[in-house]
Amino acid sequence: MFNNVGILGDNEVRVTHAAEDFKRVFDVNVLDGFLGGKYATRVMVLLKKGCILFTASLASKISIGLPHAHKTSKHAVVGLTKSLSVDLGEHGIRVNCILPDGIMTPTFQKVIGNFDKKREEMFAISAVLKGTVLEPEDFAHAALNFGKR
Repeated sequence: MFNNVGILGDNEVRVTHAAEDFKRVFDVNVLDGFLGGKYATRVMVLLKKGCILFTASLASKISIGLPHAHKTSKHAVVGLTKSLSVDLGEHGIRVNCILPDGIMTPTFQKVIGNFDKKREEMFAISAVLKGTVLEPEDFAHAALNFGKR
């Protein structure tokens, strides 16, 4: 099961962030993933196998110029992944998450559009694989590899 959810919120990067938006981001990025995993687990436990894969973000490991709600929610996704992997491992269920760097998606293009620097400079600053721009297909291949047994 692939929990590939994520919204940025209202793009507020200060602590004046509206509480309603912060909660909405957590509901989508964390709670929805938890609920998806909860219901998929019912079948996986009976089968004594399965894989739950979450999408976190590099923002869960380093502080980059993204909204607080998004960064914090992706930290929570990493924590949820760790917690579920301990609980579900004894049932043969693997739980992992992918922490992608900037992938050229419409959402990422929106984020880098908020900065004054050129897109190429933003990729150069944020890229883990220097000189490489990840495409959605690269992310899909990573997800498929996690899903293999």
